[in-house]
Amino acid sequence: MKKKKLWVSVIAVLSVSSLAFMVFSNRGEALEVTVVKKGDIKEYVEDIGTVRCKEQRAVSIEGSGLIQKVNAETGQKVKKGELLLSMDKELLRIQLRDAEEKIKEIEASIPEREIKNYINAVDKAGIAVNRAKDDYKLALDDYNNVKVLSEAGAASMGELKQKEAALKAAQALLNTAEIDLRQIEANTPDSVKAAYEARLKQAVLNRESILHSLEKQELSAPIDGVVLERHIEENTVGVPGTIAFVIGNVDNVEIEAGILADEAADIRLGDEAEIMERSGSKRVIRGKVIKIAPSAVAVTSSLGVNQKRVSVTIEPMEQYGLLRPGYEVDIRIITESKDNILVAPLASVFDYKGKDHVFAVVDGKAQLRAVKKGIQDENFVEILEGLKEGELVLSAPDINTREGMWIKLGNHE
Repeated sequence: MKKKKLWVSVIAVLSVSSLAFMVFSNRGEALEVTVVKKGDIKEYVEDIGTVRCKEQRAVSIEGSGLIQKVNAETGQKVKKGELLLSMDKELLRIQLRDAEEKIKEIEASIPEREIKNYINAVDKAGIAVNRAKDDYKLALDDYNNVKVLSEAGAASMGELKQKEAALKAAQALLNTAEIDLRQIEANTPDSVKAAYEARLKQAVLNRESILHSLEKQELSAPIDGVVLERHIEENTVGVPGTIAFVIGNVDNVEIEAGILADEAADIRLGDEAEIMERSGSKRVIRGKVIKIAPSAVAVTSSLGVNQKRVSVTIEPMEQYGLLRPGYEVDIRIITESKDNILVAPLASVFDYKGKDHVFAVVDGKAQLRAVKKGIQDENFVEILEGLKEGELVLSAPDINTREGMWIKLGNHE
């Protein structure tokens, strides 16, 4: 009889336990849970960028007069040196003929061949000195410009050294030209110097000025590329300084984006980037950061909000046909990435009393757990402390979630 009572008691306990399990398991909240596991995270800054030609030039009118012929249309491919437009030259041609006749008249006024040869030598040497001075000035301007860019981090030391070498070479040529001129002048008879030199030099300079003005009446393409913009029409008056065309190499583009100053602080040269073009294919193109402006500028957003933004330039790793100048693209600049780290859903982490917490699921109940976060993306966050691989957490707890509440476990990732 005692054994029979014992078995009856065991059966009764098991029945009560089974009933309790069924009751408690059915009364829990059906909330989504996630297994804490290893994964990869890329932290990034995202914004909108504009595609532009890496090599792009605005071509301005230098001469003046009636525009007689325009040879380029928007979208047209052009080669370096190809004629883009020409302006009226008739008045300048008349002036050139007069200048050449004046030179002949002055030269004819010197009977002695030796003196004439000497004057020609002085004239040529003087022109050589002037050209050497012009070349030196251009080399000096190039060096100063690259020096400013180098100090701002926008040009390399190699580029600066190249410009410095070019400047030294131009200085050497100028020195040589001046020495040659002095040597020729030193051998000049005093009787032939004054009046003739002044008259002939003035006439030659006048001719050179007219020839230079004639060159300015034509505009040629400075680079190979495509005409992106055209701002002039035939039979209108060309004014010096007017931008006539914008030409760019559409096969070599880059992306420029204005990044909020606070976010730009995390960006470094060489950072990986993702470029999402906005066509139907939504292709993602890899790129890298090649330039960061040294300072932020004030920008007013479309909503009228004043912002400080930093210009960041991204170079695509491949030149893709759908990246066309002027198009907008979505960009992501990867500021930090980690592989095979412990991650949890970003929505599972919340602030509680000034610290980050999650609801872990332990023995079917929600357990409040303090955690320490690392980097994050739009879906997941790195967990540095507070959780272990394989533990369960509530994927997206809300204000109704309480510690100790029963959780109905269903399918989970």
